[in-house]
Amino acid sequence: MVEVGLDVARDASGRWRHPPRWHRARPDLSPADVPHLTPPH
Repeated sequence: MVEVGLDVARDASGRWRHPPRWHRARPDLSPADVPHLTPPH
């Protein structure tokens, strides 16, 4: 698992303005430790 940072800003054509950035590795976590994301309503 890793932590990432993401800027959700988009340009006029809908592309992400900034790529995601890796912050740090998290060897203490597994996929089962991370909550599931649900789409907004």
